Amino acid sequence: MSTTTRIRYGNLTAPGMQGLFGIPLPLFLASLAALVITLFLFVLAEWWVGLLAGVVCAVLMAPAAIRVRHGRTLYQRLGLGLAGRRARASGANRLVAGPAGRTADGTFRLPGIAAQSEVSDHLTAFGLPFAVVRIPSTDHYSVVLEAHPTGNDVVDQQVVDSQVAQWAAWLTLLGQEDGIVGASVTVETSVDSGLRLRRSVLTPVHDEASEFGKAVAGEVAGGFGASMPAISTRVTITFSGKVEGKSRPKAAVVEDIANRLPELMDGLGATGAGSHVRPSTSQDLTDYVRTAYDPSVAADIERARAGEGTGLSWHDAGPAFHEVAFDHYLHDRAVSMVWTLGGLPRGTFYDTSLKQMLSPDKRVARKRVTLLYRPIPASRTSSVVDRRERNATMVSTTGRTKRGANTAAARASQQTADEEAAGAGLVLFGMVVTATALNSSGDLSRATAEDLKGARQMITSQSAKARLRLRVALNSSDSAFVAGLPLGIVLPEHTRVPASLTDGLI
Repeated sequence: MSTTTRIRYGNLTAPGMQGLFGIPLPLFLASLAALVITLFLFVLAEWWVGLLAGVVCAVLMAPAAIRVRHGRTLYQRLGLGLAGRRARASGANRLVAGPAGRTADGTFRLPGIAAQSEVSDHLTAFGLPFAVVRIPSTDHYSVVLEAHPTGNDVVDQQVVDSQVAQWAAWLTLLGQEDGIVGASVTVETSVDSGLRLRRSVLTPVHDEASEFGKAVAGEVAGGFGASMPAISTRVTITFSGKVEGKSRPKAAVVEDIANRLPELMDGLGATGAGSHVRPSTSQDLTDYVRTAYDPSVAADIERARAGEGTGLSWHDAGPAFHEVAFDHYLHDRAVSMVWTLGGLPRGTFYDTSLKQMLSPDKRVARKRVTLLYRPIPASRTSSVVDRRERNATMVSTTGRTKRGANTAAARASQQTADEEAAGAGLVLFGMVVTATALNSSGDLSRATAEDLKGARQMITSQSAKARLRLRVALNSSDSAFVAGLPLGIVLPEHTRVPASLTDGLI
């Protein structure tokens, strides 16, 4: 009798270099510089001048070392509160769009970091239509693929393990491809209106069928599919329009994407994404984003798509109203709470760890889980691994605190180096979880506690079972909401500190 051992996944490390005493390397170097300045003033100036300089440096650096809830430093927490109060005082947290709104062109553009986004339709090398989402501020071009995974309920464990390995190989391929700066997987669950299922039942009924047959089909379709869960999965690939720091013409970038997209789509076949992976068109993305901001129109959009189409343009996809509160986000006739990954998952996990997180739940109108990936180019993986291994070895041999954790980090860095030498890639990853409920109060200025209570309890419970450390996106729900949509938003590229600088500290 043979037994199968389930594969456990782990060996995840947080980005950034570590100094002694468990503090980040930049803060450790700043502390050394402050110590040198203090000693310098002690020797060349009065003793009280050096003492005063040391106290001032300690007061300034202490908030950067003290961690509060969800791993945020005091500076980060104070910055979030200050930014939120400033936005609410100036009205920048509230947007009224449309002809009667405050937008310059009178349209319903996407808010925030996606306001400049553009969508255009093109054809692949094999004549397959696909849409490209362009973000001019970062010169990024994104393609969205619709996948139809079958799940793993009736799949052998060996097949599941093979699919996980193929997914890892596909992510490694992204790091080997030139110009790919990001990827994401978005799994959205909602309550199906039943229109598609009823239409599939009634469509085969011929006009010449008997009255009894028509009555039976109508009765079955009348109660078939209502309140059933609907699950959609989308894979987004983001390309950079720059080569060696110089922007290329849009036509050249799109042509490159059109030639490379079929191979990338074929690579998803063995990952469990399903046998029918197709690119989304601009109309597909427009209708999807419109429904995300106002789930109450989902049935109307689905009904229109079954007929002559919605006729919506990209400038009609955004909300007519939105307001960013401290811990939630009001948009049109809905309210959302957004969580982001606030730390490394605790311990090891299995291929089913996210199953409940990805499952539908009737307590919210829509739940969207987006896994964000930033593959490190293959040309940099060796230097990154070597630098992290040297840092972990230095900390484990010289540090006198947290010896167990430091030794474990050194072993993990050694394992990472061995796997990278064997051909594995390195990927930065994150997660955005969005729970959207309909605003039952009818008051667009605030959300009732009942609208958010179910979402908060649901995500808190499911994240604890998945051993995930999620934290609420405070005063930034609109940006996190957009990042959770399959639009290819690479958040580090939209920060004031450029990603090219922060990536150098990995």
